[in-house]
Amino acid sequence: MAASRSHSLFLALLALALLAPQCVTEYPGPSRNHLGPATVMGADEEAYLILLHSVLLDGDLDLKNNHAQVVRGALQGGRKNAGRIMDHHSIWYIDGQRYVWRDLVDHSRWTRDANGLPQYTFHARFDPRLAIGPEYSAHPVGLAFLLAPVLWPLRHTAYVEMGALLCAGLATVCGMLLLDRLLRRYSTDGNAIRLTLLAAFLATPLWYHGRSFFTEPFLVPLLLGAYVLGFRERGGFWAGLCVAAGMLMKPQLALLVPVLMVPALLRRDWLQGALVAVMPALATGLLLWLNQHMYGSPWRGPYPFMVGNLWEGLEGLLVSRPKGLVWFAPAVLVGLLGWPRLVRERPLEGGLLLAGILPSFLLVALWNDWGGGWCYGPRLIVPLLPLMAIGLVKALELDLFQRFIPRWLLANALLFGVAVNAFAAFRYWQSWHRFPPHMLAELIGALKP
Repeated sequence: MAASRSHSLFLALLALALLAPQCVTEYPGPSRNHLGPATVMGADEEAYLILLHSVLLDGDLDLKNNHAQVVRGALQGGRKNAGRIMDHHSIWYIDGQRYVWRDLVDHSRWTRDANGLPQYTFHARFDPRLAIGPEYSAHPVGLAFLLAPVLWPLRHTAYVEMGALLCAGLATVCGMLLLDRLLRRYSTDGNAIRLTLLAAFLATPLWYHGRSFFTEPFLVPLLLGAYVLGFRERGGFWAGLCVAAGMLMKPQLALLVPVLMVPALLRRDWLQGALVAVMPALATGLLLWLNQHMYGSPWRGPYPFMVGNLWEGLEGLLVSRPKGLVWFAPAVLVGLLGWPRLVRERPLEGGLLLAGILPSFLLVALWNDWGGGWCYGPRLIVPLLPLMAIGLVKALELDLFQRFIPRWLLANALLFGVAVNAFAAFRYWQSWHRFPPHMLAELIGALKP
């Protein structure tokens, strides 16, 4: 009983730590931190917020009028953008070629109407009717769909931005509770479970992204929930529902469907196996219809997959200065040593977990934009980090980690990960595309009297 209470207290404190950055408002420039609701920084976050407002306020996916409202002073692009002309994350397919808003607009020929609103003129080589037509997002629309019912009561208030970021934090906390549930399947050592949770959520970029408005923090509980439910005898439909919700943000999560069908098929439970695929099939149909509606073909998505160099991507995700896991989540990499033991002890579940991690990791590495663009850390593999960290709970059982030096190295990897990711989470605006040792040096310098 005492052990259960202490573990519950640990989970509560970890949840508070994950949510703490939500209370820090920060603006560009030195010494601008103060208490207050978190805000988005820019780039894709603003684009997702505009898309969310379009669904909440207009019930459509046309972003043109929402950008106009921002110029009038509305908060649809975040507090810092009110009254500004934002970059439109909108795309068009013209003769099969994908163009973004910046490609089409002739910036030298902007005009303003009687109300002072900008009137955009497209370059002469493009059909002028495009400028007065709808604007559709360059990002998947699933995040807006998922959050619109939750934030519906706030739609006419100034709290949508705060609510959206809080939802990201709460989603990360849900992911932490689901990982705790998974870890209990593989270990009875409470200390090992707690250390693994700490490594997965505070010593990786998950802490940072739980305060962001990217899709990654929302994918974390969906991935973990799919496995927690998929390992249950009657959880097929609900596991498929988690995958389907994730597919609306990252269609490649369809790769999980055959993986999660395996337990039911091995039990010859054909109904549960089929139920895993029901909601992902509906999600696939919805995505194809949306592609047709917005981009003119079911096979054109908002962001096509562009093949890069696999080895370059693997090196970048593992060791490169701006994105490598060795700098952002070294304790998780140490945990890879425990995967052989996990697979030996639980071959079915261990194999299914690896079948969810490895193809997705390799797919990101194969993409030419494997780094996830201008952001903090290896953003595109952030949802995989809790699954990768599961190996740590078994690594701690190895004879190797009963010795002083390996345990000392693991402790330092954990402390390093917590330090750099804490700095990033609480100095959100200063952390984009930063090298962790530089941030740590800055943190140490700030602590000096």
